[in-house]
Amino acid sequence: MLQTTVSKPLLKQAAGELLKELPFPIFHNLIQKGRDLSRNGLVYNVMVINSHEVEGVVSDITPHDVMLDLANITRRHRCPCGTDGLCPHILALFFYVYGNVFDSGELFRLWKKGQIEALWKETTAPHEREPLAQKRVGKPTALSITQNETVEDWRDQFEKQYQDFFSRHQNGQNWPYRLAVQLLPKLGKNERKQAGARPLRELHAALFLLEKLRQYGEAQGWNDVVFASYGQFSWQQDVNYVADRAFDALEKLSTQSLPRSLNALIEQTIPYVRDVLFLDGGLSSFGYDFYTTAWELLFTKPAWRQEERMELLRLANEYGKSRAAMAAAHLSFLLGEDDEAMALYRAFPHQAGLFLIEWIGRFITNGLVKRFESVWEKAKDDWPLYLSHMSDLARGSFLDEAVHLFKMYARQRNRPDAWEDFLQRSLPYSVNYYTNFLYRQGRYREVVDLFLWANITADELHPQLLKTLQARNPELVMPLYHRAVMRRLEEKNRASYQRAVRHLKTLRTHYRSMKRLDQWEAYLEQLLAKTARMRAFHEELKKGKLLS
Repeated sequence: MLQTTVSKPLLKQAAGELLKELPFPIFHNLIQKGRDLSRNGLVYNVMVINSHEVEGVVSDITPHDVMLDLANITRRHRCPCGTDGLCPHILALFFYVYGNVFDSGELFRLWKKGQIEALWKETTAPHEREPLAQKRVGKPTALSITQNETVEDWRDQFEKQYQDFFSRHQNGQNWPYRLAVQLLPKLGKNERKQAGARPLRELHAALFLLEKLRQYGEAQGWNDVVFASYGQFSWQQDVNYVADRAFDALEKLSTQSLPRSLNALIEQTIPYVRDVLFLDGGLSSFGYDFYTTAWELLFTKPAWRQEERMELLRLANEYGKSRAAMAAAHLSFLLGEDDEAMALYRAFPHQAGLFLIEWIGRFITNGLVKRFESVWEKAKDDWPLYLSHMSDLARGSFLDEAVHLFKMYARQRNRPDAWEDFLQRSLPYSVNYYTNFLYRQGRYREVVDLFLWANITADELHPQLLKTLQARNPELVMPLYHRAVMRRLEEKNRASYQRAVRHLKTLRTHYRSMKRLDQWEAYLEQLLAKTARMRAFHEELKKGKLLS
């Protein structure tokens, strides 16, 4: 009987190893299939070879002769299905053996919750748990923190644990997942902790593993954000997971009252956070966001910020690092030195707009009106330059946000003049917004002038808008029709000529309604002379009865 021949401690040990090796959120499909094969009676001919090796047959379309070693189940197993690593047939045999000794349903429930410790308590009698309790008492582990420990000591400990972990998993295709889910919590542990140090250590653990993942991705050629393989997608999921944990650690630190004894460790953290600022590729956005967040939530001493800004300016001057300059501007705003921030934006106009709008948003939404007005006064002359340096894609969303903020300010302060000034400075990209503004004020001639300035023709206007302008004054829209005719003639195809003739008929109607047919005839005569060689166009004029 399996209940008497299988070693219960080994069976529990194997269960714990599987829970660690295969986190349920990631490998749930694999685990579920193994359990289903076992529950559906597809495991048979099970034999215990010795106290730790078990063999059996798992039927999954075809029979599979499976072997597993309870003493080292994650490394010593055999299945002919060809899967690299643990497969559902190995898990099916394990669920079968486990279910004959303990409750496999309870195992599955605890697996879903990742409760390894609960698994041990549920399946171990009190007298069997004593060795484990004794094992936990004794000398501090290598992760213990002393009052004199430094961030460099932490990093050395991380490297040792990482190398040990990597040596055991380097042949597995899923090791980045294990890296993120399993190793990160271990590195962050702080058993004999200095007060408040746990979140700071977790922060360093996340940054350490993020760098390892970056190196791994670089070695695989995964610097491009576009996913080229499932492996790259999985790696990016790990990167996102670790990056989120780094932000979580920052949040914890910001919500706690940190003791002064942590100041030395916090100050030692600064250069590691600075390294994150200069991450490139798919991590560049995270790097800047994390760096600036850290300087707002963790490094709050003005002296630290002043010193860091000097270092960033040195990097910007010596190496032309625009990201360093933008981060230095961010620190200047945090220090309340807005003039210095604006000077940096003027020196790096190709980057400035996207970063400036963040601070404009803060000032307006937080009611810091005077500060906003002072900053805008210094920025408005360079605003068109900032816009011109953006890509079309970035500029669209950027302008939407800027429009929302400036409209909010104009309404709060009853400043339509400021709103119009912003729209004018944002041309040509704000032409739609400015048109709407002028139209609502009944400034229809200026609306048409704006269309002409933006090289917009009657063809590109909404029919209802065109109809409304015509009803106000037919003369207003005539230049738009003249331009539409010329644009259609430049296209030199029969369909465009037909469209041009329709516009000419509209123009003739407007000229007639204003009793200016002599001007219409002079215009048509000039047009015929210019298009004398365009036989197809003249044919369309005859069809439209504009030419006899």
